[in-house]
Amino acid sequence: MERELCRHMIEIAVALVAAFFLGSAPTAYLVGRAASGVDIRRSGSGNPGALNAYRQLGKTAGVIVLLADSGKGAAAVYLGQRLYIPMSALAAVAAVAALGHNFSPFLKFRGGKGGAVVLGISAIMLLGITAITVAFGAVLYGVTRHAVWAMTGTFLLLNALTIATLQPVGQISLCLALSALVAGTHLWRQYPQVSVAMRERAWRRFMTIE
Repeated sequence: MERELCRHMIEIAVALVAAFFLGSAPTAYLVGRAASGVDIRRSGSGNPGALNAYRQLGKTAGVIVLLADSGKGAAAVYLGQRLYIPMSALAAVAAVAALGHNFSPFLKFRGGKGGAVVLGISAIMLLGITAITVAFGAVLYGVTRHAVWAMTGTFLLLNALTIATLQPVGQISLCLALSALVAGTHLWRQYPQVSVAMRERAWRRFMTIE
């Protein structure tokens, strides 16, 4: 019994460590350096994520970063599933992967905002729902041309469908928590602009802050 418990604890520890280092891999930074020698942190919005890579490095680089970042989250959760760790531990693995991306030690603890990583996590856990929300987000971005509006709509729909389809409480809680992490990171990184927009009640400007 004790040996079995020890084995499970080791598996959970392995999954957590792997998730953190997978998540913290600085994809956008590496692609920028490899593609054109650009430090994505000093270009455009300065955010080392897929959207800034798309705008500063081009469509191909942006797609590569998007897929790679999504893949980091998906790989972390898939590993946890293959180790058959319990849902509570799997939720921790997902959260650690997202935190690793947002606060990468390879970029002095300043990474992306986690949107793509969280969608990768969701794709492994709730593929159908994720596919619907990603399609909706793509259409919304095509119509509005505002990344923040599209991402907000995507995550609102993701959470709404997770609740509406009566997913387990743990799954719903994880979805809400990861969405809050993405939103919180965005607001924290853009605090000066957010503060001014809220003080002036400039809500339209608030929703376009990237």
